[in-house]
Amino acid sequence: MFEKILSLNIKSSSYQPLDKIFSLQLESLRGLSAIVVLFSHAFQAFVAPQDVTFYSVVRLLGQSAVMMFFVLSGFLIGHSIQKNFQQNHTFSIKKYAKQRFRRILPPFIFALFWMLLLYVLAPYFFATQSHSFEVIPALMVRTAYDFSLFELVGSVFFINEFLTPTLSANAPLWSLSYEVWFYVLAGLIALWQSTFARVGFVITLLILSLLNLQFLVYFGLWLLAFTFSFDQVSSRVDVYSLKIVQWIFAIFALCIAIYDAYQFFIIDQIKTYQANLFTIFNACIGVFFAIFLLQLDQKQRSFKPVWVSSARFSYTLYITHFPILLFIMGVFPQSFLRSIWTSMLAVILSMLICIAFAWTMAKFLEPKQPLHPK
Repeated sequence: MFEKILSLNIKSSSYQPLDKIFSLQLESLRGLSAIVVLFSHAFQAFVAPQDVTFYSVVRLLGQSAVMMFFVLSGFLIGHSIQKNFQQNHTFSIKKYAKQRFRRILPPFIFALFWMLLLYVLAPYFFATQSHSFEVIPALMVRTAYDFSLFELVGSVFFINEFLTPTLSANAPLWSLSYEVWFYVLAGLIALWQSTFARVGFVITLLILSLLNLQFLVYFGLWLLAFTFSFDQVSSRVDVYSLKIVQWIFAIFALCIAIYDAYQFFIIDQIKTYQANLFTIFNACIGVFFAIFLLQLDQKQRSFKPVWVSSARFSYTLYITHFPILLFIMGVFPQSFLRSIWTSMLAVILSMLICIAFAWTMAKFLEPKQPLHPK
């Protein structure tokens, strides 16, 4: 099966641009997923120390949004590579790399400098007059706005989660590291007729998987969505069987979510939060989302796009919001918030600040693209 996926004749596939409605639906999903991640982190930062009733649900909600990012990426990169072949009559690795660099690097570099700036300012604005937060006997997303040079170097070269930890002050960068390597592997797939590309693909995937087995699982999800972007695959899918598979994985995900809550509230008695079930849950929910995208593409499902323009700043929002939330935590500690109601207000206000900041900066950082194909 894996060999069949990799041996897709991309060059001869009949590429069809995404239609307007489907494109708007994908953009809506991308923007809303970033906002869900933002909400999940804001909730953990400001509400969880006061009330953990929905903590397990919100954490898994954030994980689900990241899986939506992964499957959207796989599906859209598949279309992008097919378009690349159509426009150049062969695969232009130069054009592909340029597009990926233009998309990833400007917001990423800015996010690192932004994180460092807030780190320098922290002692002047934090209630503790240091990089530490006011520690309370409750679940806290962080106890300090801090990072190490080791973490920074790892993130700069996208080897965090493989050879180094992800930056403590910007946790969402864990998935960006995966994403960049997905792009590398996709480029090698596009060059699959070359022996060098095949060897490079196998070696790269083997090394990354040995360093972090979770990467192999998430690449499988990404690759599934990637293959669904090809008509020669999607046209042969048994729609009825696929729907059954989709709901089987949805049920598995629900069972894992229930057990995750049980482990948190009953076994661990709210003293800590285990993340050992995340990979299994994400694998199940990722398959569900990949099939969902295929159903949207084939008009088997539909929904009205919501806040489509949020896609224009979704990436910037994703990689800049965490340092902002930590900074706000330091300036307004839990003793200042005092109650669940002020904590909920802090969630709303912090989300608005992060969205406004990302919306403004994305105008300069993210490539200007139409919200649907012309």
